[in-house]
Amino acid sequence: MAPSQDVIDKVLNCIDSDELIKLTADLVKINSVWDPVAGTSEQIAADHAVRWADRQGFEVQQEDVAAGRPNVIISWHAGPGGRTLMFEGHTDVVTPGDISAWRYDPFGAEIVGRRMYGRGTNDTKGNLAAMLIAMAALKRSGVNIGGTIIGGVLCDEEDQMLGVRNFIDQGHADGISGAIICEPQDGLICTRQKGALRAQFTVKGRMSHGAMPLAGLNTAPAVARLITDLHKLETEAVERSGRDAYLGWPSFTPTVIQAPARGVPQLNVMPGEAQVLVDIRTIPGQSHHDIKSKLSALATTIENQIRRDYEKYDRILNKDRLRDLKIAVEILTDRPCTLTERDDPLVAAADWATRKISGTDPIYAGVPGATDGTFLWALKNIPIVTMGAGDRQVAHQMDEWVNLDQLIETAKIYALAALYYLWPESNDE
Repeated sequence: MAPSQDVIDKVLNCIDSDELIKLTADLVKINSVWDPVAGTSEQIAADHAVRWADRQGFEVQQEDVAAGRPNVIISWHAGPGGRTLMFEGHTDVVTPGDISAWRYDPFGAEIVGRRMYGRGTNDTKGNLAAMLIAMAALKRSGVNIGGTIIGGVLCDEEDQMLGVRNFIDQGHADGISGAIICEPQDGLICTRQKGALRAQFTVKGRMSHGAMPLAGLNTAPAVARLITDLHKLETEAVERSGRDAYLGWPSFTPTVIQAPARGVPQLNVMPGEAQVLVDIRTIPGQSHHDIKSKLSALATTIENQIRRDYEKYDRILNKDRLRDLKIAVEILTDRPCTLTERDDPLVAAADWATRKISGTDPIYAGVPGATDGTFLWALKNIPIVTMGAGDRQVAHQMDEWVNLDQLIETAKIYALAALYYLWPESNDE
């Protein structure tokens, strides 16, 4: 049985829109880009979250993941028994890039009309504030729910996801029965995420003067072949796996092509080493193990083919040289696809809350990239739903923004989703 309208109203009446907007602005004004050179990190944003949570009477822990990079774990034991729900948001933001290219101060939290501008308004300090306000509203309302809510205010989501991995390693994920990942998804309920495999191909030849290429061994033919054959692997994956209804197509995308691999490139120098970085995104049904085997086989095949090509060419030139070209591949990241079934209680809670607040049928979708939820799902088998305010295309852009009305609506959806998920009668269904 779902909560009554009286109970719903008690919770919603405890959501203060002005408090939400102020908390969002306070967080956005903190430069929490991880930049050791500039001396910025997540520390100040984490400290702000700790002070806020202390004032609300929550149990709060702050744990250093790395120097200047803490996780904050906010807990509220709402009642005996029941489930344990996690809200997860991150404190780090990506660089603003060229600040002069922004119309608005990236750390100004300027409000124009019903938009707030600034780095992190969309991804994801607005949603972080919304989840904290939702937790506070439930606590203030005095409604009778069972179980525990954990707010994970984590560091380093934008890079290696050290925060969530440390959260798991420290045992904080043990016992969590469901997690709402608070990311900009424009009000969609995302029940699946693409997987991510990142690979680095290193091609080693021999350096030489550009006017005397035969004195060395050029890496460029191997790089060209790699790019061509990676596209063939993508085509094969598209034909074999098809298009996922929520996630779209699989992809094999060369993103960084660098020669020389280190140092300054010069027009008259043939580099002896090159690197190709590949960002592979997968959909359910693809095997990461098989893809890694294909990448390894691709490196060996191209290495042998280019050596044979050089041998054939050298015979034409009557040239005798060492043709010891090498290609190595290293897997930098391996994050699986995630899929939470539509009949999971967490999805039911998100669906119910979205209907209550929006008055319309929810739209289901998938996340094109990975989130901290990837590790919660993959390592701890925790069902996850990714949802939140903000146009999905705006994250990481200049003049990033969030619609304040959607942000307020999101805080209400978060609160009602937790209410439904932890409602004693819902736990018994």
